[in-house]
Amino acid sequence: MTALTSIVLPYRDAEETLEECIKSIQEQSLKNWELIAVNDNSSDNSEAVVKRLAKEDTRIKPIQTIQGGLVSSLNLGIMHSSTPLIARMDADDRMYPQRLRLQVDFINKNPDIGLVSSRVKHSSLAPNETRGYKSYVEWTNQLLSHDEISLSRFIESPFAHPSVLFRKNLLDQYGPYEEGDFPEDYDLWLRLLSCDVKMYKINQVLLEWRDSPGRLSRHCKRYSQDAFQRTKARYFSEWWNAHFVEKKVLTAWGAGKVAKKQAVHLARHGLRIDRFFDIDRKKVGSPRPGLQVSFIDEIPPPGDTFLLVLAGARSAREAITCFLERKEYLLGKDYIFLA
Repeated sequence: MTALTSIVLPYRDAEETLEECIKSIQEQSLKNWELIAVNDNSSDNSEAVVKRLAKEDTRIKPIQTIQGGLVSSLNLGIMHSSTPLIARMDADDRMYPQRLRLQVDFINKNPDIGLVSSRVKHSSLAPNETRGYKSYVEWTNQLLSHDEISLSRFIESPFAHPSVLFRKNLLDQYGPYEEGDFPEDYDLWLRLLSCDVKMYKINQVLLEWRDSPGRLSRHCKRYSQDAFQRTKARYFSEWWNAHFVEKKVLTAWGAGKVAKKQAVHLARHGLRIDRFFDIDRKKVGSPRPGLQVSFIDEIPPPGDTFLLVLAGARSAREAITCFLERKEYLLGKDYIFLA
């Protein structure tokens, strides 16, 4: 039976959840898959778990990373895959039974789509410590169409990494996961979107995304707020230069710490914010040279101005959107969120 998709599963010291994760793969309604399980220098019994299961199921292919690290493990797993489709999975998560069938069927029926994801269920044994991820999941689950994903790309990563399935030839065309002081998955999504790769999210929960206080993205510097801001600034500058041949005046909503830091990152890419607007009247004026702050009522009509929304609070996005829509600002044409 020829495999239709390759599941790339890097793991390190995951013996407590790894077997349940793999069992959820074995319970898929789509049976013709291969699992590339990449051991990233585990010091517990994870490798023994994988090898035991591989003896019982020849679709499971254990390999050992040489260099070590998540990015190296991902690229090694993809290199060892034998199918044109790559499904991502993490060792502490669980697939729902229809995940692979629905994603493979969708991408095969839609040749213009390069990546398909799904909605996910947030699960945590320490909910009081992981509220931020729950809020993030609620946000990303709302982004389904390519336009919604594309126009929200500079807010946060629009996908839970282990929920995606994509065409392997995209990495041949646009490059693999890259190593660096930035989030490797977000960097790849932004790179593919900048190359006009179409993406879609199935409106069903197909993955249980398990969260914990020890999650790598909570402690590794490449997932820090500053790392995300730098990544956004880099790709936004490319988007800006590609979409606005006739330059507009670049302005910003927000004059707080996050906004000021993002302005510094943008300046490194040659983008200067001409004027800031803020809802807090205490910030209005020129508190330091080069930072002109006005109240939001002074935001001009759409036309020559492009507004970057740099206000970081998720709860404020809806109110900001309503305010700008009343001024007849169009998302993607007159403003965009870069929080």
